[in-house]
Amino acid sequence: MENVKYGVTSTYLYKLDDERLKWLANKVNRTTGQLNFLFQLCDGDFEKLKALEVRMKNCFVTYCPGDVEEVEKIMEMTPSKIWFELE
Repeated sequence: MENVKYGVTSTYLYKLDDERLKWLANKVNRTTGQLNFLFQLCDGDFEKLKALEVRMKNCFVTYCPGDVEEVEKIMEMTPSKIWFELE
């Protein structure tokens, strides 16, 4: 995943379908470009992407992680309270 560059879709290995992309963008208030990038960092795993978004919201992470290591650090965080969930 080191070769994935934000906004350079030619470096993306995975394609998130438009229906799920738009649904998630609406729920988490993130751009489709950011979500497509994060989808790459989640190895094309939609469930992991959803879990990442939930963790980011509940831990008040306001930035878009730039690499896999940042994603893993966020996933290791423990929220003090669960206030955001995705159905």
